[in-house]
Amino acid sequence: MAISCFKIYTRVLSARLGLLFFVLLLFLVGCHHESWHCSFIRNGNLQHDLAKLTYAPSSRRKGIEFEIVRNGKEIYAYINVKQYKIPCYHENPYQALITIKTDYDIDSFVVPLLEGGQRIHLTDCCLNYLLQALENHPSVTLSVGSFSETLNTKNFKYSYGKILKRSYYFDF
Repeated sequence: MAISCFKIYTRVLSARLGLLFFVLLLFLVGCHHESWHCSFIRNGNLQHDLAKLTYAPSSRRKGIEFEIVRNGKEIYAYINVKQYKIPCYHENPYQALITIKTDYDIDSFVVPLLEGGQRIHLTDCCLNYLLQALENHPSVTLSVGSFSETLNTKNFKYSYGKILKRSYYFDF
């Protein structure tokens, strides 16, 4: 009788440990956050071949989403906020000021503020500076008004390289 109770107890304990391990595994997988996310829309026509690289905001309220879009051979970059509006630069409703900070340098750029006030388009000069910073520093901080985001540059070169390459499905 004692042996059969012991067998039942060990089976129940094994089942509970297996379930606990499974729940722990799901939790760890759910908590994993890939900082750079690539997405693609492939098309046979190079002009309509799209790729996007995003860095999700760490905070929905005060964070910044960074987005690079490749449309054919053209590269565009945007900064998005999810709540509230980006403050205008010197009362101009079509401009905003972005500050890019690395561990050694800080620079600011006046950039176009898009309609709705939650998205800015990075100028070529600003984008080139930011791309160099992302390739050469371990982290880069973007600030727009009270919004701020520190981008971890780990895997940036690899992810950026992925979106620059045209889809191999249509290369002949």
